[in-house]
Amino acid sequence: DTCDFGTSPTISLCKWTNLKVTQLQWQASSGQNAFWLGGPQEDVSYGDTLGGYSVFETSQIPERKIGQPAFESAMLMSPTRNSTGPKGMCIKFWYSMAGLSPDRLRVLLHPMMGNVSSGGSVDDMMRNYDGSGDEVLWEERDMTAGDWKEGQIAYAYGNTHSLIFEGIPVDTSDLSRRFRGYIALDELSFADPTQCSVFCNFEGGTCSWTQDTNDDFDWTLSRGSLNPSTGPPRDRSSFAKDEMMGGYAFIDSGYPRRPGDRARLMSPEFQNTNPDSPICMRFWTHMFGNGIGTLRVIIYDVNTGKDNVIWKISGEAGNAWYQGQVPISSSSPFKIVFEGVVGNNNLGDIAIDEITIKQGACPSAPQVAAAKSGDCTFEVDECGWTNPGPRDRMDEMDWVRTVAADSRVPIRDHSMGTQQGYYMTMPRGTVQRGGDRAWLLSRTIEGSDQPMCMIFWYFMYEPFIDPSGPSLGSLLVHMRYENAEGDMVLQPVWSLKNHQGPNWMYGQAKLQNNKDFVVAFEGVWGSSRGTGFIALDDITIFSGDCSTKPQKAITSGGDCDFQRDACQWKNMTTDSDFRWTTASISRRPANLPDHTFGGPIGYAYFDVFNQNARPQSLTLLSPPMDKSKDNSPICFTFWYAYFGASESTKLKVTRELYNKDATEGNSTGSPVELWVLEATTIGTQRPEWQYGQVEVDASADYRVSVVGMATNGGFAIDDIKTYNGSCR
Repeated sequence: DTCDFGTSPTISLCKWTNLKVTQLQWQASSGQNAFWLGGPQEDVSYGDTLGGYSVFETSQIPERKIGQPAFESAMLMSPTRNSTGPKGMCIKFWYSMAGLSPDRLRVLLHPMMGNVSSGGSVDDMMRNYDGSGDEVLWEERDMTAGDWKEGQIAYAYGNTHSLIFEGIPVDTSDLSRRFRGYIALDELSFADPTQCSVFCNFEGGTCSWTQDTNDDFDWTLSRGSLNPSTGPPRDRSSFAKDEMMGGYAFIDSGYPRRPGDRARLMSPEFQNTNPDSPICMRFWTHMFGNGIGTLRVIIYDVNTGKDNVIWKISGEAGNAWYQGQVPISSSSPFKIVFEGVVGNNNLGDIAIDEITIKQGACPSAPQVAAAKSGDCTFEVDECGWTNPGPRDRMDEMDWVRTVAADSRVPIRDHSMGTQQGYYMTMPRGTVQRGGDRAWLLSRTIEGSDQPMCMIFWYFMYEPFIDPSGPSLGSLLVHMRYENAEGDMVLQPVWSLKNHQGPNWMYGQAKLQNNKDFVVAFEGVWGSSRGTGFIALDDITIFSGDCSTKPQKAITSGGDCDFQRDACQWKNMTTDSDFRWTTASISRRPANLPDHTFGGPIGYAYFDVFNQNARPQSLTLLSPPMDKSKDNSPICFTFWYAYFGASESTKLKVTRELYNKDATEGNSTGSPVELWVLEATTIGTQRPEWQYGQVEVDASADYRVSVVGMATNGGFAIDDIKTYNGSCR
């Protein structure tokens, strides 16, 4: 019951077959064909270029033929399978998706009743296939960027059936369809249902879940409530499809239960999760009756024996099944616990069904059940995320909750992948300048010694790139908090600029602060002529020490684009006439637009006109910069522009050691000169932005200074950014 597609030269589809109702086909291939036929460069089974897998090239377009169904997908069907029995079946597989033309991968359950008895071939049986009776068991829309990811499905079905892997490309009307892309499969296997982690449909027992002995009573299995005033009439799948087969687990609130009694159902033990790879648990719950108590999802730490409530909901929700989901992350071995608590009377049965696990984070749903405020799919509302008021004077415009059907791009949201889904978008104003901003603020998040991770999906697309270069704008994530002096501090934790692509993309940022803080998404428009799009969806916040993704979004304390202020850089010159300052509408160098977005302001500069002809030295000092973990250097990059007439005008970059433990005089030793530029070497008649970089020793805590010297002239500086490692 396993297909690894062989190894070259004997690769094959095993007993899986392509449905002939579509011209789009899966084919057996291997990594050595990756740049010829498409697909990953290595398979899963053997980890080399010779191991086989199945791949569907998504840019191919079928010919239209009269009388043939217009299927726009490739379908790979399993051999016919008998009833799974009440305990069900587990199917495991690995998948990879990359490129612009794939849309999604689905796994379908196709009933074969009435087809099998004829004894014909698969092609004969499936000749009139239209997909109408199929059930979608699993779906994935997110690209894996060339990596392999594991999928698992537990299902139960009482009759003869087949499973179909359906690869779906984007629509032929989408310009992305012309670009190469692929969906690949490997290691397809059917196994005992216990092999599918914590999956359970409660039709053959509690699967691998066990009753906790340290509670007041047990969860019970049922097919339907015996009391019309509480509990579900049937299980979730029967409720949805009007079938007669299926069971669920519930807490029986009848005699002899009392208010507050607890029943706990525990999963098998999990090893600690990778900080960058949380899991998502989905389940269905039914909470009907006027005595409904509370349902909690708990992470039980195996080492310490402590409970951490990650999802909680109380009270009646109507006579229907609702889906819940919660992200799960733990730095130590753990078990997942469903805890049902009896309410204030005996009409309080709480039921659960169809527990599934999927790799990757997901926003807690419903949002009111989230342990961390901030999770949001934006399908119902903004979940407490707000635009600042006009009195706050933080921005020039507001983020807007938008349904995809009303927006030209993106044409679908990320949560549902449909035109009916919602997301937050940056609006285009009638009068707009480069540098105009919109802020989106979370509720206050309680500070903690333990790090948190925020995952979100972003869309940054500029369909028409200006000849002068990308100019869409930027998306930043800040932590906003009050420091010991009572000042509000903005700490950037994630930053990307300009066009990133025509798809939803994955963002991840670490949030750690001992003080209470607010998360701020800041969108900034560039000088783009109104054709770009910036949007946000599916925000998730959970406990975990994650890294920044994508890597290019990493920020440091010294990074600054001077759009709002000088960030944490300080002017160290006491002379009020000659100093570094940020450009303003009323005071700025002539003919020098902002480098970041092309607006009139958004950079720092100094301008000296001194009749005494004594050179002025002006210092702009960075915030303290921590030493690198491996003592490797950093590359300090910036853009500069010269203006004026004096040949004595200079710009320098220096480094000095910093002692964070000293009470006063934190700098130790004299500044070391790293980079010098004299105006005489520039050779430009008018101000032009030019790129500079210098390698900085980061083996100890340090500060960087940008020092300007002039008698008649000046320099502007913008877009300071540091990168780990040597300059290239």
